[in-house]
Amino acid sequence: MTTTLLTGICELVTIDPGLGDGTALGVVSDAALVVEADHIAWVGARSQAPAADTVHDLGGRTVLPGFVDSHAHLVFAGERSAEFAARMAGTAYDGGGIATTVAATRDAATTSCARCSPPGSPRCVRRERQRSRSRAGTGSP
Repeated sequence: MTTTLLTGICELVTIDPGLGDGTALGVVSDAALVVEADHIAWVGARSQAPAADTVHDLGGRTVLPGFVDSHAHLVFAGERSAEFAARMAGTAYDGGGIATTVAATRDAATTSCARCSPPGSPRCVRRERQRSRSRAGTGSP
């Protein structure tokens, strides 16, 4: 299998207290990592990096794990399709962003929001389970 060594990592955040600086973030300074078959096969200090088939210098960047904020707004009003289309086309858009749907949700009648919500969503919102974090609407806590 082909391996790729990434060097030039100013700070590598591993989220492993056993690595790097000993904090919960497990920050390794002057780091490197090896990727093999789309998986991280090794992380550590650049000076201890194993040989690899290819090497890429990241130029002193910080490398973080992927963060996922998976939550859903089960009930909201308004829409932002024009903003999305502009962003995908690479053009500037100044249409209000999230404030547009926040205002529309606040102005919407409760009955119209409840009518559009998926079945069982009030129960889901009440429980607020971490694995299925839900919000009652855009702009709500």
